[in-house]
Amino acid sequence: MTTPSFTSSPTLNRSVRRCLLQAAAALMLASGAGHALAQAVTRVIVPFAPGASNDVIGRMMAEAAAKKSGTNWIVENRPGAGSMLGAEFVAKSAPDGSNLLLCATANMGILPAIAKTVRYTVDKDFSFLVRIASSPFALAVNSNLGVNSFADFVRLAKSKPGSIRIGSAGVGALDYMGASLMQSQLGIDVTVVPYKGMAPALNDLRAGHVDATITSPGTIRPLTQDGKIKVLAVFDTQRSEVMPAVPSIAELGHPKLLVLNWWGICGPSKLPPQVAGNLRQVMMDALADPAFQRSLKEKGFDPAIQSGDDFARFVAADQANWREVARKSNITLDE
Repeated sequence: MTTPSFTSSPTLNRSVRRCLLQAAAALMLASGAGHALAQAVTRVIVPFAPGASNDVIGRMMAEAAAKKSGTNWIVENRPGAGSMLGAEFVAKSAPDGSNLLLCATANMGILPAIAKTVRYTVDKDFSFLVRIASSPFALAVNSNLGVNSFADFVRLAKSKPGSIRIGSAGVGALDYMGASLMQSQLGIDVTVVPYKGMAPALNDLRAGHVDATITSPGTIRPLTQDGKIKVLAVFDTQRSEVMPAVPSIAELGHPKLLVLNWWGICGPSKLPPQVAGNLRQVMMDALADPAFQRSLKEKGFDPAIQSGDDFARFVAADQANWREVARKSNITLDE
């Protein structure tokens, strides 16, 4: 019996070698692509200085998204021009998902309403991915003002026009816009005192140099412990989880008197659907984590999760609201 044997020809050897080389090249390319994907960096541009609530939210989202995706997410602070510089940078970035923006009330709602020149168009230059959280502002008063409720505050303001002094973080800040909205809707007259930031305004509120401020529950809550400051209402449709004992302005009969700081993640317009979908899914998975939501609440934020078209509609309504406030109160931001 003869033993079966395999005999290769030169032609067959060349063919096998060619196939092996092609396969090896394909594996190298696939490995390189995988490595490049793993090393890709998603930058979240925070158009504000480090340290404040805007920066905190951006870093929380980037860290959570990095853990969920297994890729690199970093935060880059690009403050300037009232948050315009960072927003403009992302608006003009390549639509590949590598540069995202921490979008917020400041750069999507208020700035386009009051600035003479804004170098981006909210509804044309951005893709709205996810809304993360919100912080409704609240009306806080010095206890020596002698009011115990929001109704008391309104009665006092109407009986003594201009006598109540409200400390503000400055012209164009959300609290300043909120005070203008309150005056317009309630028909009251208060004196808004602009400061260079909220910290000195809060110091003067405690000292009694101003009578009230409009600020976030998370900011004011620690200052209420000694009884020198009272919080009368939260300017939202529902109570804040940060200060659940404080009534919402809606339940007090003023459902349109809303002063809300919000944060989300936007990308440049024309993001490919698959890129936008992947980014949105990663962040929505992170936002759905109960631990992430607990962390938001511990830091003074209310989870307010939206995505896609729902988020875009929310932004459009918010911008329209602040445009109307700016128009009625003739608020403009000098360049």
